[in-house]
Amino acid sequence: MRAYRLDSFGGPRALRPVVTEEPAVRPGRVVVRARAIGINHPDLLTTRGRLQGLPSLPAVPGREVAGIVAAASPDTGWLPGDAVCGYVEGGAYAELVDVPGDRVVPVPRGADFGSAVALVINFQTAHFALRVRGGLVAGERVLVLGAAGGIGSAAVQIARASGARVVAGVATAEQVPVAVSVGADDVVVLGERFSREVLAQAPDGVDLVVDPLGGSVTPEALRCLAPEGRLLVLGFAAGSVPTIGTNRLLLNNTSLVGVAWNGPLRRPVDSMAATARELGAMVEAGTIRPHIGSRFRFEQLPEALLALEAGSLSGKAVVELPVPPDPGIDPASRSETGTEKRHTHGTS
Repeated sequence: MRAYRLDSFGGPRALRPVVTEEPAVRPGRVVVRARAIGINHPDLLTTRGRLQGLPSLPAVPGREVAGIVAAASPDTGWLPGDAVCGYVEGGAYAELVDVPGDRVVPVPRGADFGSAVALVINFQTAHFALRVRGGLVAGERVLVLGAAGGIGSAAVQIARASGARVVAGVATAEQVPVAVSVGADDVVVLGERFSREVLAQAPDGVDLVVDPLGGSVTPEALRCLAPEGRLLVLGFAAGSVPTIGTNRLLLNNTSLVGVAWNGPLRRPVDSMAATARELGAMVEAGTIRPHIGSRFRFEQLPEALLALEAGSLSGKAVVELPVPPDPGIDPASRSETGTEKRHTHGTS
């Protein structure tokens, strides 16, 4: 089978296409024939050697896969031909992916594989952040930073589905339509003093901030919080870990809350299936719809990571593999419409 192997921490260009042995079925495991692979910031950081818990090299990176079960251990309950999506610690950048059976969930009705793969990390993380760590209740006001990205666009939709009013923060004016299309009530561009614009929309402040960006954005976002508000720290896509003046937390009884969906004390297996059922019901009801901004071919996988690093992507980027001979079992034969970009070989 084909795969992308990382031989050095030299960034996306260090990924090498290789032909390797197909994974054998093991107890408690499922082998998934990939139809879509998710592109994520942690994978980019892995190629750069900037993530905690780096794999030993050489290694095949990648955490998200959606496709058809090729083979499964009987103890998993999955059968060949099942349409699934799943989470792995590494190894998803391949045509066949070995996934723990309890980290595999069904593809929702009405979703193609590109949309299904977005439901794994992006939507599971947004759900965990808002519902579990943030304790969001209906009627609260939420500020989502990076709202045109994969995590951000998912958080906007989960917040709206939970009965919140959403202010979306985006990097440029060109990203405003993306935030509106996924359900934001108000949109602000994250300039130097964007808190003024947020407070113009929410004079009493916001109850929750979803922050996957970090950097200089986080201290400014703290100014947007209402008394007893919570700022959820999801990551540092802006490139640096912020320095926080904790006096602001003291003065307004506000909270900084860490969010790690796959953190050491809460593994995805603890709630992944239950959350997937809820997300699947939302997809089928039309409440949420993953925003797939870009689709790449398998041969373009390093280009997808480079585009992510350059900040030229919006929504979720996915890598798609060819439809198998029997499309009757493959919902990937359906494609997303709307604002997605179709990438051809040699472009990004």
